[in-house]
Amino acid sequence: MKTVLMNFAYGLVPQELPVPKYQPLPEQIEQARQEWLNAQNYYNNVSDVDLIDYAAYMIKAAEKKYTYLLKRARREGIHYSPFS
Repeated sequence: MKTVLMNFAYGLVPQELPVPKYQPLPEQIEQARQEWLNAQNYYNNVSDVDLIDYAAYMIKAAEKKYTYLLKRARREGIHYSPFS
């Protein structure tokens, strides 16, 4: 009985876990920069008072992500410029 349960459970577990594919760091940085600019634009154009806090949080979160990725790139010796 134990062998049957183990075989059943073993069949449910994938043999190889998929490896997540990430964009190269410069592409992640550019995407984060665009998210930050979009959040700023959203804040500048929001008209509903209830959404102002939400827009401010979006800006702060996008800014943190962007600066994190820039610091990571510096640590890894990757040079990034949005103008290149």
